[in-house]
Amino acid sequence: MLKNIKKQFASKEKSKAGFAILFSVLMASFLITLGISIFSISLKEIMITTSTRDSQIAYYIADSARECALYWDVKRGAFPRCMDSSCTSFLDADGNSVTAANTINVPVTCNGVEVILPFNKNASIFTYSATQQNFFKASSTPSAPVSDISITKQWSIDKTITTIEARGHNTGIIGRRVERGIQQINN
Repeated sequence: MLKNIKKQFASKEKSKAGFAILFSVLMASFLITLGISIFSISLKEIMITTSTRDSQIAYYIADSARECALYWDVKRGAFPRCMDSSCTSFLDADGNSVTAANTINVPVTCNGVEVILPFNKNASIFTYSATQQNFFKASSTPSAPVSDISITKQWSIDKTITTIEARGHNTGIIGRRVERGIQQINN
């Protein structure tokens, strides 16, 4: 009888040991799953945060380029305007009357960086545009924020409509390109 009791007790101990191993494996699986879930959520939050930061950088570079173009247009008169009905002569950056050429380069300085805006004339529409302008960093890294800017002056008999369009873009840490644009129309 004592042998039977010892066998039953030994059998119960073996089943408790099996249960402890099963419980340990289940608990480890649960903790690993929980850790992976938390890591996944954290990674998505980091992506959202960097995307927001890159979006702001792109917006501010576009806004700065627009402000610079507006300054050179309004305060300095850098972008020629038509002087006659056929748009054959116009005012240059110095306020001199010049016979219209089809292309000239208009230099402006933004934040100490000289930017050349090529000028194209098509009938009564003047367009100045430059792409990939890096106004704010001396670095030539591919991820530096840059701006594409376009100034269009459309001339009619009684008024000139100036459209300034600036697009800032930034390639962030994750490698996603973020682009923001601003357009301003002045009559």
